Amino acid sequence: MLIITNGKAYLDGRWKTGLDILVDEGKIAGIKPAGAHQDGQIIDAQGGCITPGFIDIHIHGSNGADVMDASMKSLDTISNFLAGNGTTSWLATTMTVSVKEIRNSLKTVSEYMNTSHEGAQILGVHLEGPFLSPLAKGAHAEQHILPPAIDNYQSITGGFPDLVRLVTLAPEQEGALELVSYLKERNITPSLGHTKGSYQQCCRGIAAGMHHVCHFYNAMTPLNHREPGAAGAILENDAVTIELIADLVHVHPAAIRLAYKVKGRDKIVLITDAMNAAGLKDGEYELGGIPVYVRNGEARQMDGTLAGSTLTQDQALRNMIDIGIPSEDVIAMLTETPARQIGADHYKGKLTEGFDADINILNQEFRVAATYVKGKAVNEKQGMRI
Repeated sequence: MLIITNGKAYLDGRWKTGLDILVDEGKIAGIKPAGAHQDGQIIDAQGGCITPGFIDIHIHGSNGADVMDASMKSLDTISNFLAGNGTTSWLATTMTVSVKEIRNSLKTVSEYMNTSHEGAQILGVHLEGPFLSPLAKGAHAEQHILPPAIDNYQSITGGFPDLVRLVTLAPEQEGALELVSYLKERNITPSLGHTKGSYQQCCRGIAAGMHHVCHFYNAMTPLNHREPGAAGAILENDAVTIELIADLVHVHPAAIRLAYKVKGRDKIVLITDAMNAAGLKDGEYELGGIPVYVRNGEARQMDGTLAGSTLTQDQALRNMIDIGIPSEDVIAMLTETPARQIGADHYKGKLTEGFDADINILNQEFRVAATYVKGKAVNEKQGMRI
């Protein structure tokens, strides 16, 4: 048994002291008063913060690897990189490429999930496309965009019925609302995004069940006082949860603070939307077959359009705190809220007895000092173990 002690534990949405986190057989075995249980291996948090592991539900790659490589080695590379930055679970996120290429990636992810690996755990797939608006395609290849028809969805996911957890689509496209209903019947989260939809069209999508939003503000119609657009429909509706890329490049700090004031911590998911350049130096890369250059950590297409990010979730945490968001609220955006959005909140995202022992220890500067996935150390700095 592991006993994680001498830290501030994130419980019930706030920091609590004087408690030990007990870990046994990959699960959280209990939360006890400090020192009440001595039979085990003691991990000294050294006054740092003990949090659930972070969950990234929108990430394409990192450290030179991409989900679309359809390679076990690439998925291993990404998982290990994420664990080094406090992310313990993730959704392998696809790009808009050919149906064959997407299916190859799904097959590889499925195989990866059914074998034992180190690093962060893949919880499923986020299909970001191909059911997008060609007018808001971002870094997605227009020639591979498909109508959001149920038949098209089945042609991509057939044979992998339980793999997809999240699907991003544009609500104004013909057939979108029928596909939304189909997804909801199967407990798959429909995500509103990459849209040029009007306020009314997006309201219809939300009414149909699109209560999750892909990278809010980005690749969607903005808020205007005469045409509130997608952004207005999303901000107005309390049922909607939004993703934010908190690299302070995709979204201005003032716009982040505005979204936080309207939505609150329980309706915001911090994602990275990271591409394969995350963790690497500036240079030339590729995302979904599209050339991308990275300068000063910013990933852009040759025309200057943003193309994913090089963000990590631990950096997103620090960025949010730096712009004035309380740390207690930011932790929720990285743990409880993403778990809920993909239906994993009954075993991930909290320091709760019986949940998976996915745990971070952060130092006083909110940098990751140690990470445990299902109770196993995957990123343990010197001095953490006693």
